[in-house]
Amino acid sequence: MHGACENSSFWNHQKSLSDRFRIITIDLPGHGRSSPLPREIEIRNYSDIVSEFVSKTCKDKPILVGHSMGGAITLLNAIERPGSLRGVVLVCTGAKLGVLPSIREGLRSRFEETVKAVVGPRQFSSKTNLETIRFVTNEILKCKNLVAASDYEACNSFDVRQKLQTISIPVLIIAGEEDKMTPAIWSTYMKENIPRSKLVVIRDASHLPMLERPGEFNRHLNEFASSLD
Repeated sequence: MHGACENSSFWNHQKSLSDRFRIITIDLPGHGRSSPLPREIEIRNYSDIVSEFVSKTCKDKPILVGHSMGGAITLLNAIERPGSLRGVVLVCTGAKLGVLPSIREGLRSRFEETVKAVVGPRQFSSKTNLETIRFVTNEILKCKNLVAASDYEACNSFDVRQKLQTISIPVLIIAGEEDKMTPAIWSTYMKENIPRSKLVVIRDASHLPMLERPGEFNRHLNEFASSLD
C-alpha cells in the first residue's frame, strides 16, 4: 500500500523480488488508476477495502507492506484481522500520524506550491538523486488536490497507540534515518510497543527508502519474507 498522494508506481523497484514472491501493488481509491471513494476518506475505509481485496485475491496469507498512510492501513489490518495475514511491514509510518495544519490547508488551497515547497522536500534525504526527486514530485502532482488533502486529514486523525500491544503477528519496521515526515523516533516507539517486531533504520534515506535505497530496502524485505516461510 502506497502513502498519501502516491500510487502503485512508488513500488516499481520492489518488482525485482517477483522472481521469489508474488508481488501485488494496488492503487488506493482516488489514486493512480482507481476510482475515488463516494464517501469521506478515512483510514478505516481504506483498511476495509484492502482487507476485502486480500480476501478475494490472495489464496494464501499475504505479507502486507505499507508506506506512510499505507502503513496506517497495514497497522489497522494487523490489529483487527491478524488471522488473515502472515506478517506486516511498516515503512516510514507511525501509530499516530499528526500532520501540520499548514500542510493540510496548503494541499487543499495551494496544492502545487505546497507539494513543491513543503511536502516534497520533507520526503528526501541529502543523498536522494535528482531522478527520484523528479519522479516523486511528478507522481504526487498527478493526485487531485482534494484527494491529497483528504488523505492527510485521514492521517491526522489516525491513532492506534493503545492497541499496539495486541498485535500478534511478525512485524518488520523500516525507517529512514533522515525522515522529516515521520521521524525515526515514531518507528522506535512502535518497536518498543509491538511484541514480535524488528526495526531497521536505513541510512542516507528519508521518507521514501524503497525509492531512495531500493537495494538495501529489498534486502530487508526479502529476509523478513523468507523468514516467515
